[in-house]
Amino acid sequence: MKVRGTLYAILTTIMLQACANSKAVVSRGIDLSKYSYVVFGQESTGNSGLDDMIIAVQNEIADTELEVVSAQNGRVKMSLGESVLSPNIHILSENHDGGHTYITITFYDCNTSQKIAVVKSSGIGMSISQDQNIALSSIRKKLKKLFGNKR
Repeated sequence: MKVRGTLYAILTTIMLQACANSKAVVSRGIDLSKYSYVVFGQESTGNSGLDDMIIAVQNEIADTELEVVSAQNGRVKMSLGESVLSPNIHILSENHDGGHTYITITFYDCNTSQKIAVVKSSGIGMSISQDQNIALSSIRKKLKKLFGNKR
């Protein structure tokens, strides 16, 4: 009986790890290393019931090498020739048929409004909370790969 429970736990863990997906696309010819700053503000879209997830995604962006600055400081940085990003975060959590959580972050150049990069992730778990955690973990890995890690 104990072996059966352990086997079930191992299979569940494998299944949950296999249910994460992520992808990042960077615009052709863009050098992401020239971007050192990010401005949050009007980037959030989606269901207001997912505001906690929006903040969690913002925290993941803030944990990269990008320095979070205010909109005012972002304008100052741009006037000094610095490159500043602004993310548009969209999160969708389905709560039917087992559900899915999808996170899409589109990064724009604050000065030109050009799309610079899009990072997507999704998660399928046993609950909405688990879906969200899987998608968040997946997006974390892509953000670290694109923008580095502060830690």
